[in-house]
Amino acid sequence: MIRAIHFTAAFAAILVATAGQVRAEFMTFEDVPGGSLQNKSGEVGRYRGYNFSRNLDWIDLDGNTWPYGAHGGEFAILNSDTGVGLISKVDGTDFVFEGLWAKKWLTSPESGGLDSLSGVLQGYNNGTQVWSVPTSLNGSYRFYEAQGGAIDELRLGLGNFFLVDDITLNPATVAIPEPSSLTLLGTGLVALCIGATRHRRRQSDSIVA
Repeated sequence: MIRAIHFTAAFAAILVATAGQVRAEFMTFEDVPGGSLQNKSGEVGRYRGYNFSRNLDWIDLDGNTWPYGAHGGEFAILNSDTGVGLISKVDGTDFVFEGLWAKKWLTSPESGGLDSLSGVLQGYNNGTQVWSVPTSLNGSYRFYEAQGGAIDELRLGLGNFFLVDDITLNPATVAIPEPSSLTLLGTGLVALCIGATRHRRRQSDSIVA
């Protein structure tokens, strides 16, 4: 009985420690498998557990070939064949959009200027639009912030030929008890364990006496 209580209390403590911890993917495109090569570009394919449509290429923006600048590091992604770029999880599960940086293609690093490329950034789930944000780009990277709602497809329709970098996507998880509830559970089990231990000691003392 005591061992069972100890085990349950330890398990509750683990739940408290890990509650709310979900691994977000921060995509810099500096480490695309088989890619991210200097002065080159290529299809992203699968990266960090996500599928990228064939019109989304990783590209070196720090070399002499395409000196247009990434938001961070040397690499970003380009919609090489125009059209809407699609991102979804390899395992087909839902995720949450937490933000990205974007700018117009063929513009010098942080060159700013008038917005001259318009489009839309959208999140879909099972073919139904969950949210939609209008976009307008120039020669400097612009941040598009997180949007609420679980999606299974991120649609990059930012216009013809744009660059996107530093995307953050967060796996959508099944709801778990609030940390406060788990803390109360853990505290209660620990107290129960201590009480049972004291009761056992009293019984031992009575037998000895």
